[in-house]
Amino acid sequence: MKRVFFFLITLGIIFNGCAIKNAFHKDSLYEKTLKYTQRGQIVNSLETKALIDAVYLNPLFPDKFQNTAFLVGVYNDFDNTLQNREFNLTLNGLKPLKISSEIPKFIPYKFYPFYNSWMSYYLVEFNQTNKPYNLIYKSKHWGEVKLTF
Repeated sequence: MKRVFFFLITLGIIFNGCAIKNAFHKDSLYEKTLKYTQRGQIVNSLETKALIDAVYLNPLFPDKFQNTAFLVGVYNDFDNTLQNREFNLTLNGLKPLKISSEIPKFIPYKFYPFYNSWMSYYLVEFNQTNKPYNLIYKSKHWGEVKLTF
């Protein structure tokens, strides 16, 4: 009887010690980020020419931005930057007010669900415009992708 008792106690300690404590912990920023994230790609002849991920930042950080702001990640077949002569980015037909490759420290984008180390990330700000927001990433030769927020 003592053996069974010690066996059960040992088994209980092992299962309790190996349990994942935060497996069911909700991360509200992660969930909000998913809600305000869109992803698209430009495809030509079954070949991906460009990828774009965009996060609408204003609802996530309501007191941080004066203008409409997005975190935009791009990968393209041209030179893998957002500012080049092959691709352009507009929001409801407006060109960006500001494009910066320096992402503020309060945006933990490397922990966002879409993060890829081979993409280039930019903070892009636009003048205020009417909703819905149509973020269009367009190529001169391969088409475009439209992300709606």
